[in-house]
Amino acid sequence: MYVATAVAGETTSQERRAGDQPHQRVLGHVVQCDGARAVIAATIDKDESSLAGAWTVGKIISINLGTTRTVGLIYAIERPERRWDEDDDNPIMISVELIGEVRDHDGVPIFDRGITEYPHIGALAHRIRSRDLRAIYDLGGRRSVTIGHLSQDNAIEACLAVDETLHRHFAIVGTTSVCKSTAVSLLLRKTIASRPDLCVLILDPHN
Repeated sequence: MYVATAVAGETTSQERRAGDQPHQRVLGHVVQCDGARAVIAATIDKDESSLAGAWTVGKIISINLGTTRTVGLIYAIERPERRWDEDDDNPIMISVELIGEVRDHDGVPIFDRGITEYPHIGALAHRIRSRDLRAIYDLGGRRSVTIGHLSQDNAIEACLAVDETLHRHFAIVGTTSVCKSTAVSLLLRKTIASRPDLCVLILDPHN
């Protein structure tokens, strides 16, 4: 689902935000925004077909607005006319849900849900920086357990806030054979290891 980027604290050439950077460092430009979602126009050059992998459903991207970076989650991708030309450039349209924004506070990126500054037409869309991605998933010192690593950047641990999770109703859903039971087992083992005072009751009506 996610693309690996640099480790926290480093900045790769793909992460620079200058407007005059080479084309391959800019993934696309905003062409529509309705407040909750935005549409980004991009072009996959015929000699850079691997760049298409930067645009896939579920990836988190960044839209540069100067002092803030708007964070978007890709939920749809479309090639106009629904055809692919192996011998020419291919324009694509990417639909993203706006989920928050990242600001730097004393050099440290901080993620906030909600949008205070919406993307303008022509705003640059980039691969999200690793340090910004870390900020999005930062639990702020809350008690947590590590349950894996982010698929977009496997250098970043995927953690679960234990106390908040236990105070909410939630469900794990999926089709047959996608390891729902394995996920439940992992969450139970990790949670009990963190909170040995817990009592767990499991009902399995389907044996």
